[in-house]
Amino acid sequence: MLKLLIADDEKETRQGIRQMVSWEKYDIELCPEAANGKEAINLICSEHPDIVLLDVRMPLIDGLGVVKYIFKHQLNIQTVILSGYDEFSYAQTAIKYGVTDYLLKPCRMEDILNSILKCKDNLSQKSFLKGITQPFFTDLETTQQLSKEEETQIFLLFDSQKEKLLNAIRSGNTTEAVNLTHSMFLSFGESSCTKNAIINYILTFMVELTRLETQCSIPRSDDLYTLTDFQQLICHSTLSDLEKTVSSIILGVTEKINEKSEKSIPVFSAINYIETHYQENLDLNTLSKRVHVTPAYLSLLFKMQTGTNFLEYLTRYRIEKACELLKSTSLKNYEIAFQTGFRDEKYFSTIFKKQMGMPPSRYRKIYS
Repeated sequence: MLKLLIADDEKETRQGIRQMVSWEKYDIELCPEAANGKEAINLICSEHPDIVLLDVRMPLIDGLGVVKYIFKHQLNIQTVILSGYDEFSYAQTAIKYGVTDYLLKPCRMEDILNSILKCKDNLSQKSFLKGITQPFFTDLETTQQLSKEEETQIFLLFDSQKEKLLNAIRSGNTTEAVNLTHSMFLSFGESSCTKNAIINYILTFMVELTRLETQCSIPRSDDLYTLTDFQQLICHSTLSDLEKTVSSIILGVTEKINEKSEKSIPVFSAINYIETHYQENLDLNTLSKRVHVTPAYLSLLFKMQTGTNFLEYLTRYRIEKACELLKSTSLKNYEIAFQTGFRDEKYFSTIFKKQMGMPPSRYRKIYS
């Protein structure tokens, strides 16, 4: 269980953060609270917290002073800054000293929780790198370890490769993704990087790849999830073995994105047709002929891609257009119904009230 220290000179703020979240649910234990920076440093020494949540402006020693103390003593502590709008530039300075996140007051409890969980994830990733006994891959000739400065320069170059690779994966370009992966591993081999450094980089990349899966709404790969585990990466004794494993994962994700992209074409065409012909008498059969797929297949794809069915999407779009006309014109209800694809005024009013929570006349009074 991780330990969290809250340091803020406002008692209400400290109590609110403590009481409004069930911290045990997230495997987080709360330390005694600090009302100023000096108390915070004393509690850091006695309680050894993993995460510290700090207000910028505190008596005796301010939040930045506490951050500098953590940085100077190289403590493995994640820090989050709470800052008022006037102290924004002041809080930016704290980033130089390794602050994980900063939040502008007033902020939601949800934002504070997300920042704390981000700290927790960072600590988990760091723990992956403990216990490495083999400094180099056995198929690398390197015997001299790089300095931290040299590794930093190399990984700045790797970052540009990483972005190109993520873009290739995101666009579903399998050939480019495979070639860029191979280039990245060639760079590893030529760079004299330690096994520690390479695995750290791969772990970071795999985390970004899982985020990409989420963004693209594709099922998460079990193999990819496994590769976010340090123990699964360290078991590769050669760089070429690691490349084979990573390449296989990247190819699988890219193919899924490419497959989804191909399936999206009929849906994009269908949506475009709906938004340009919503005034007409549209049904699934008419639409499927326009996009050259069967009605059943279009219905399935439409639901998969948009999260709603064809009729719900069409109705919602028509109501949106009706709202625009109610706000910007003096047209009668029956005229608006006709112009937005409804052939019956009574049905239009019923659907409008169901969607918007009020009849068209009421909507016009409020918004026109």
